Amino acid sequence: MSHQSLTPHDIPPLSLNALVERWSAARSRTFLARHQSREADPRDLFAELAYGVGIAEEATASRWCVVADLLRSGVIDSWYQAADAMGLTETEARDGFHAWIVGQVDLRRRTGTIGLADAEAAELYALSEAVAW
Repeated sequence: MSHQSLTPHDIPPLSLNALVERWSAARSRTFLARHQSREADPRDLFAELAYGVGIAEEATASRWCVVADLLRSGVIDSWYQAADAMGLTETEARDGFHAWIVGQVDLRRRTGTIGLADAEAAELYALSEAVAW
C-alpha cells in the first residue's frame, strides 16, 4: 500500500506561524485518530513530518548568522561552546559554519549584494580558526 507523501519540497514558502498551524492541525488529527482507536491517515502522518522539517529549517536558518555575530564580538572562545548551544558536535558546528561562509560568498557572487563579500568571509574564517577546539 503506497501513499502519496508530502515532503518539505512540496510545501510553498510559508511563515513560521503558518507552518506551525499546519503541523499542529495534522498532529491533532493524528492524535485524535489514535485516541479514538483508529488508524491515523497516512497523509496526516506525512504532513506532520514535512511541516515539522519545515519548522526546524525555518527556526534554525539564522543560526550561522548568530554564530558570525558571536565570533565578531569575541564571545565564543571554543567550538564546544558554540556547538553545545546548537546541539551539535564541535566538528559539525565548525564545518557547518565554514560551509555557510562558502555558501554566502557564492550567494554574493550570484546576486552582487546579498551574502558575504570576500573580505568579510576571510575575516569570519580567520575568527573561526582562532576559536579553540
